[in-house]
Amino acid sequence: MTRLALALLIGCSGPAAPTPVAPRELPAASTACYSGVATGMGQTARTLARRTVDPAAGTITEEVSTDDGGAHGAKTFHVVMKVEGDQFTMTERDGAFTGTGTLAGEPWRWTSWTSTSVIPNTGITVESEDELTPTGMTAAKEIRKDGKVLAKTSEQLKSFDCADWTTAQAALAVPVLDAAACERACRNFGTVKYWARADAEIAALPPGEQAAARTGKQAELTTQLEAGVGACTTQCISANNAPQTACMGAAKTMDELTACE
Repeated sequence: MTRLALALLIGCSGPAAPTPVAPRELPAASTACYSGVATGMGQTARTLARRTVDPAAGTITEEVSTDDGGAHGAKTFHVVMKVEGDQFTMTERDGAFTGTGTLAGEPWRWTSWTSTSVIPNTGITVESEDELTPTGMTAAKEIRKDGKVLAKTSEQLKSFDCADWTTAQAALAVPVLDAAACERACRNFGTVKYWARADAEIAALPPGEQAAARTGKQAELTTQLEAGVGACTTQCISANNAPQTACMGAAKTMDELTACE
């Protein structure tokens, strides 16, 4: 009896071992594509994004192209995010920036994330809040230099079939002619041309007179632009030359303006 009681006590001395739980299977790699616009700093840029989530590789890859209104097509950034838990580090392929971030939501099905990017040798950082929505993706960014906010931008992108990615990229590379592009080109053309002359006049003055002269020239330029931009924009739209308009909007010197003709 004593041995039987002892055996019963030993057999009931602790709870039953838990049933092993199989690890949850990771979702398969997936790619989604988005298109829309980014606005901020007085400009609107067409934007494309292709986002690949690869749980097996532990990475999220984004290819983002934007049309900044220049004459030489879109700018493209290729970003790889290496994920550890709900944290990630990111690197742009050509060294444009690096950064870190935090993901929110179910692992490998995240619905939002925050990040801080650093542009090397500039003192500039970009704080970004991104979110996947039922129709696409949104992003709100703050651009800072040495901690001071320089600008804020926002992106509103809608999903589209990635089978059309190549077509969408080709369309992005073609300059768009609209009133905004024409006004930008007219203002830039007038500004570059004006300062090419004014800078030479100011440089010929005694040093003590140059600051006041520059202030006066700036006021004169503002008046001339406001008087002439409307007519210039109308002529630009009638001319219907998108590549030349984009070139004039991006030029920074008289030589570059001349090359647009």
